[in-house]
Parts: sequence; structure tokens; C-alpha cells
Amino acid sequence: MFSGTVLQMSASKKDKDCKPSVQSCDLCPTRQDSWLCSHAEAVALIDKARVTCHYLKDQTIFRAGSTPMGLFSLQSGLVKLEINSENGAAHTLRIHGPGDVLGYRSLLANENYHASAVALEDVTACYVPKTEILKIFSQYPEVAMRLMEHLSKDLRMAEEKWVDQMDKGATSRVAEAVLFLNDHFDHEHWTRREIAQWAGTTPETVMRTLSQFEKDGLIDQSQRHIKILDRPSLEEKSKEKLR
Repeated sequence: MFSGTVLQMSASKKDKDCKPSVQSCDLCPTRQDSWLCSHAEAVALIDKARVTCHYLKDQTIFRAGSTPMGLFSLQSGLVKLEINSENGAAHTLRIHGPGDVLGYRSLLANENYHASAVALEDVTACYVPKTEILKIFSQYPEVAMRLMEHLSKDLRMAEEKWVDQMDKGATSRVAEAVLFLNDHFDHEHWTRREIAQWAGTTPETVMRTLSQFEKDGLIDQSQRHIKILDRPSLEEKSKEKLR
């Protein structure tokens, strides 16, 4: 069972390392954070079917347009979901960390991936084949209900971000991006390009905006990490609407 899965996974990306999992799911530190692992008996099925994959920073976990064959549950590291517009500009849809599951929307919709998943840092993920996922949903509807809750929250967040893109200018979106990334992923050193992709603007605009924030005493960027100095004022900037 494992060899076929490993061969299939390795064919899509030769330099990644996918092997049968040695550590039991019972010892996984992110188990309590994942909707996929919310049922003890379902976890037993996952434990038998999964393989563990390791990706280096900047490696692609799956590409837009490819066919989903299973789900990826993150054990460590950060992953961005990235989509390219018609003019070639890259936009970050979401950022995922330990405990998050990747690929469920496309897999359940029987669609090809609409975005690419790229490792922002070294990543370890469990891969569970589609056949096992569907078996879990059939035998343990509680897991499917947890996924529905997760999908509903995803939709709300996507709608809120879309409204923000319409109502806010680049300055507000950059401020919002700095706050969000600092609150959720403060150990990562975000590049101006990555902030731009999240904020829906250009790296040049991000550089100008961050420089102005620094002049105003809102942030410090003397180190690679952006340090927030005046959070209330930065929050006010993030809420400003277009006039």
C-alpha cells in the first residue's frame, strides 16, 4: 500500500522526500488542531494510510491545474496558497501553518487545484490518499461536519478579504497585512514581495508604505523582522476606507 503511494507522490516532485510514517498519530503535536484528526477511530485509518512528506523552503507541494489525489495535513512549517492573475501577478490567498489541511476544497469539488501550494519555510506534512479520505467521511460523518464548519469559516474570511480589497486603499491593506502576519506568523521574516502578494499590491508600493510607517513611528524595520511600535495607530491605518 505504501510503495504505490510513495512512487506516485515522488513522480510529481523528484526532490521531495515522502516515506511511510514511523511516528504514530497519537504522538503528533498538531493532532488536536486539525479537523481531519477530530475522531479517534478515523485517526486509526489515517495512521495506516498516510505517508510523511518533507519539503524545503520554496518547493511546490502542488500546482494549480493539477489533479488532487489526497489531502496534506501540516505538521510543521508554513505554506502559502498562491494564484496568478491573467497579467502574471502572483496573489497570496491564504497562509497555512501546523494543524491546517491543504487541498480539501478542490478534492471535494472534483476540480483541479485552482492555486499552487508553496512552502514558505521547510515543511513536514502528512499525505492521506483520496480513497481513505472518502472512506472516513462515509464512516465517520462527525469528521465531515467538522470540515463543513471549517469551510464555512473559510468562506467568511474570503468574503471579508474581498470586501477589504474593494473598500480599502493600498496603505490600509499593507497595514492590515503587517498586523495579520505579525499576529499569526511572527517568527517568519516576510519579504516585501510576500507582503505585497497578501495585500494585493506591488512590492514597490509596500516599500514606500513601510517607509512612511517607519517615519511616522508605527513600525521599525531596521532588522529583517518588522517590529510594530504603535499598534493602535497601525490598526487605525488598517481600517481606513477609500473615499
